[in-house]
Order: sequence, then structure tokens, then C-alpha cells
Amino acid sequence: MIVAILFAHVAGCLALEGEPRELRLLGMLPMTGTAWPGGSACLVPIQMALADVNAYPNLLHGYNLTYKYIDTMCSRGICVYRTFKALNEYPSYMMLLGGACSPCTESTAEASHYYNITQLSYASTSPILSDRARFKRLFRLGAPDQSMNPTRVNLLGAFNWRQSMNELVVALKEADIDIISQEVFIQDPIERLKNIKDHDARIIFANTYEDKARTILCHAYKLGMYGKKIVWIFPGWHSENFWQSRLDDIGCTAEQMNAAAEGSFLTSAIFYNPIEERGIANITSFEFKSRLTTHPSYNPATRDYDFVSGQCYDHIWLCALALNCTITALESMGHPKSLDQFSYADGDIADIIFGCTAKASIVGVAGRVSFNNGSDPNKIIKVERIQGGKRVLVAYFRQDLAPASYFEWIEGALVWKDNIIPRDSTHFVNEEQVLPLYIYITMCCLAGIGMMFTLVCFIFNIIYRNNKIVKLSSPNINNVLLLGCFMCYATVFIKTTETDNATVCEARVFCFCLGFTLTFGALFSKTWRVYRIFTNKKLLRMTIKDYQLLLIIGIVVAVVLLVLIVWAIYTPHQIIIQKVEDKVHDTINDVVVHQYMRVCFSPESRYFNWTLYLIEGALLAFGAFLAWETRHVKIEALNDSHQIGLCLYNVVILSGVGLTLSLLLDGQVILLYGVTSGCLIIGTFVTEIVVFFPKVKAVYTKVDSVPGNVFPGPSSTTIAGSMMQRKQTIASTKLDI
Repeated sequence: MIVAILFAHVAGCLALEGEPRELRLLGMLPMTGTAWPGGSACLVPIQMALADVNAYPNLLHGYNLTYKYIDTMCSRGICVYRTFKALNEYPSYMMLLGGACSPCTESTAEASHYYNITQLSYASTSPILSDRARFKRLFRLGAPDQSMNPTRVNLLGAFNWRQSMNELVVALKEADIDIISQEVFIQDPIERLKNIKDHDARIIFANTYEDKARTILCHAYKLGMYGKKIVWIFPGWHSENFWQSRLDDIGCTAEQMNAAAEGSFLTSAIFYNPIEERGIANITSFEFKSRLTTHPSYNPATRDYDFVSGQCYDHIWLCALALNCTITALESMGHPKSLDQFSYADGDIADIIFGCTAKASIVGVAGRVSFNNGSDPNKIIKVERIQGGKRVLVAYFRQDLAPASYFEWIEGALVWKDNIIPRDSTHFVNEEQVLPLYIYITMCCLAGIGMMFTLVCFIFNIIYRNNKIVKLSSPNINNVLLLGCFMCYATVFIKTTETDNATVCEARVFCFCLGFTLTFGALFSKTWRVYRIFTNKKLLRMTIKDYQLLLIIGIVVAVVLLVLIVWAIYTPHQIIIQKVEDKVHDTINDVVVHQYMRVCFSPESRYFNWTLYLIEGALLAFGAFLAWETRHVKIEALNDSHQIGLCLYNVVILSGVGLTLSLLLDGQVILLYGVTSGCLIIGTFVTEIVVFFPKVKAVYTKVDSVPGNVFPGPSSTTIAGSMMQRKQTIASTKLDI
């Protein structure tokens, strides 16, 4: 059933020719329905406009403009059915006005030109409607959605937002703004919102009718997608408090909806002229609003949709000017028909109406309106924000001055929570995790003390090299041991973090491996000599010189060095970036620090590491065997088996502790450096104490631990003796060291 209302104004006197002839307009208003029932806000403005037009001197002289509407319910099917049913009535309508909802306008405008009728929409904003080839006789007062794109893009740029969820694909990409996802929903938006949340989107455009906008906000609240970190951007043509109305069926309270909508932006073409200037009807926008709210037929229940009242008023005036232009054209060309005799078969008259509409330009209560861009007006865009549960005008975007567009911010209107502009996404900061200076200096100081102690031992070894106690302990081999200890200490100074030079990695590996090999190779070679002498079952005179021991040490070092060289050539070390666990640095402004470290890496290091482990492990095992076999030799100055046992115990314990902590502290490079350096320093220092302290003590306390029949010689160790009943007895020993 077609619901209609007829407005007519009779000037109070008849024209000279008789009664004014009727010019009929057919309107499409969404009076009911859930999508956007804002048509009721147009009834009084249209009535006011008809009265003003019909009373205006020399406008539509001899004619009376009338208006009839149908309720489209903002439904495509209902709109098409009721519109074309009305168009088939007699007499014909001069123009088709509407709809307000874009789906309705699209469906009717695609076919209305077949009726040779010009269509003027007062509110539709769909970008599709800009296609003149498809919608041949359509004009509109509502700025299209795509005309908001420059405003929206500049809004993002104003707050340095570079990522968004939106359909403004081309405009945003041209502005170098990343679109991280686009979502479309018809019924339940929950899954789409979850996807948006998974993308960590913060700036979200929602181009939808207000019933769907309410559903989105309710689900967003339930998903936690609200607050100072989330910014929704809605079309500004939603009703004044759209997020607070019709909440019965969406499952959220008013308080929850207020929380979800807080901080949202709304962009729309101005609905009222911000400049207080008198337009075609000789009234300002302020005077119009005053007349509207005091009109006898005004219904306060339509207040939420009053923002569109100015365009409802202006589009009647545009029709009147276009029809008045057509009357003048018909009279000047001597057309056989007057305008009131127009039928849908009169294509020539329809062309005149279309041309006059295209040329129409007015200053209305909704601002300046012209159709220089084809079917679309070029208007000032206003930017509103929901603050404290209500819409607040924060800026105008002077898009009418394009390409020199700019924002006119209203001072003090825009209020950010905690005075912090939200970010468009979690802000990630790359921060290199460096070795704290206090840890590095502490370890270097301890290693430096160890090096100084090594030098003291070396000096002691040189000064007392002819002392029989020192000489029996092979001072030359002790010097090799001290060189190994010195290299182990030096390893602590080689810091592999905070460098791009892979040579540093090679230097650390070489320094440690060679230092360890020299230290324990020297220690075990001395014990091997004691083992060879005191297990001489044939009682042969045996001479083992230092160069022989040095040769043994050299062979072991050469094997280790060969492995290191092959490693360095085949799969050299390189510096890589290793991600460290992220940390929230600033929860207020949503900053997450990506921590990383530069570390040494060799692709095939595991093979070479295990090779070195086997070599060094074999060295330790052989040393343990020698220490065990010579444990009964009582010449303390000559036999280091007890010291070797202590050193092995020290190394095994510290290695176990170091390995365990290394596994537990995997990825914590700083703690790992402290643990490994500490174990290295302690292990090396304990080894030096165990080996040298008894000798220093013996020298300075003048303790003679050498049997009377053992005599120092210049260059070798010689022993002769007898063995009886498995008991070692030294009969004659000459040691030349």
C-alpha cells in the first residue's frame, strides 16, 4: 500500500488565467524500517519549502508545486515496487525525489531515466551513484562516500595514522597508508571483527547503515575492541545518537554502547551552512533551524535525524529552480506543451528539465550547492567526534577549496584521553640489547687480575728457575701452562656482541680453544713424563727432555689448530641478528620493544664443536688416567698428579654448571656472558693456584721436598733404580731439567 501525503499551497488568489496548474513531485522517504528511518525528519522541511517556493515572487508563476511521498522502508525491493507503481499514476510527476537510502536510489535511478524523469536524491551517498553512464538522470545533494576520502585520508595523516581497515583502497594506497584488511558482512559481524582484532587494527572505517553500526559496536565491546587505543570512523549521516537508540535486540546496554562508541569519528558533508549567509530563501541556517523547531507540525521525536532537514529543504528549492528554468525555456522556444502537460513520453521536455537541474546553483540552508562535478555536489566536510557520550564538532575540512584543501580545527574541541593520540597499531621499536657496561667491566677487571697473577707466576718461574723445587716441576712447561691461562683470560675481553666484524668471533674461538689446550696439554705432559719414568719396569736409564714434552704439546695444539682453521675456511663465522624476547616498554602509548642482539653464527658449527669436544675430552681423560697411575709417586715437587686431580674436578664441576646454566639461559645472552666468563675466570685461576701455590710455598718456607739422591741437571730427566716385589724403590735417580 502506498502511503502518501500531499502538500499544496494556494497563494490565496487565482492567477489571471484561472487556478494555478499543478506540478507534481514524487518523493521517496524511509519513514519506517530498521536501517535508517530518517525520512520523518523531512516532512516539516519539505512543507516549509513548498510554502516558501509557492509564495516566492516570479518563481513558477501560474503553477503550484505539490509533493507526494512513498515509504521506502530503506528496502530495495519495497522501494522499487512502490516507486514505479506511483509513476504509473496519472497525471505524470515532474521529478522523482529520493531516495535517502543508497540501495533504494540505485535501484530506482538505474531505471527511472526510461520514464524520462530527472531524479534528485537529498541524502544518498553511495559511490556507485556517481556513475553517470549507469544513472543517466540522477543528481544528489548528499556528498558521495568517495567524496569523504580526501577528508578521511587527511584525517589519518593529521594524526600520523599509517594503517587502517577500510574500503578506501585507492585513496589510501595513493596516500601511502597500509590497508591491513577489508571485511564485508551481511548478518553477524562477529567473525569479521575477530579477524580485524587478529590484525591488531586500531583505526577502523565502518561504512554501513546505523543498524549495522550498532551491531558492530556491540560486538566490538564484547571483543574488547574499544577504548583509547581503538578509533572507529563512521559516516556522519547516522542519527544524532545512533549508538544509543534501538538497543533492545542487540544485547548491549546503553553504558556498554557509550563505552564502545567513545572516541569515534564521524565525517559527512555539512548539513547546515557554517557561514551565516542568506541564501535563496532569504534565511540563514540558524533562522531555518529556529523556524523548524517552532513549526506547529514539528515532532521532537525526529530530533536525531534533524541534521538532514536542511538538505530536504534545499532539494525542493532546486526542483523549483530547475522547473522554473524549464518553463522559461519552453516559452522561449514556443513549445506546444506547457510544463504541467508533461508526460513520460516527452523526451525533449525531460532533457530540458535535466539540463536546467545540471545548471542549478543555490546558496541554501545546507550550504552552497552546484553540480559542477556531474551528479555530485562539492561541499565542505565536517568532522565530529563522540566525546563524553555525545557528538562534538571538532573540525571542518575545506574540501570545497580543492586542491588547496585544509582542516579548520575548532580550538579546544578535540580532547584525547590522557592527552595521548592513539596509535594506528602497536608501535614496535627495534632496540639492540647490549652487554651492560658494569658486567663487562667487572668481568674484564677479574680477568685482568687473573692476567696479573699469571705474570706474577711467570716472573716467579723465571727468578727461581734454578731452584731445585721449581726446576723439578719443569719451569719451561710451566711457562707454556701460564701462556694457556693468559689466553683463557684474554677470551673474556673479546666481546662478540655489538659488532659487525666476524673476525671477532673467530678470535674468541681460537683464543679459548688454544688457551685450554696449552694449559692442560702442558699439565698432562709433565705427568706423562713422571708416568714414563716411574713405570719403567726394565730399570733402563731414561732421559726425557723438555723439547720432547713441548713436541707433544705442539702436536695436540696442531690438531686443535687444524680443526679451527678448517672450520674458519669451510664454514666461517658470521654476525646475525638474534631476536630476544619482546617487552612492553610503554603500556600507556602502546609501545613494544623488539630486542635483538648481534651474535656469532656458523652454519655447521655443531660438527666442529663436537670434534673439539672429543679432542679436549680425550685430553682430559688421558690426564686423569696419568694422574691416577702416578698417584703413589711421593716426590711432591716432581709429581703433579694430585694437582691434576683437583684441576680436573674443578674443570668438570664448572663445565657442568656452565653447561646447565647455558641451557637454562638460552637466549639470555647477557646472563650467559656473565656465567661463561665467571666459570672461565674461576676455572683458570683455580688451576694456577693449585699448580703454583705449593711451589711458591715450598720456595719461601725453604721446605726440601726433594730426596737426597735426586739431583738437578741441565737439560733432561734421567733415572736408574731397582724394583722389588711390585714396590717402587728409587735406587739412583738423576734428573736433568
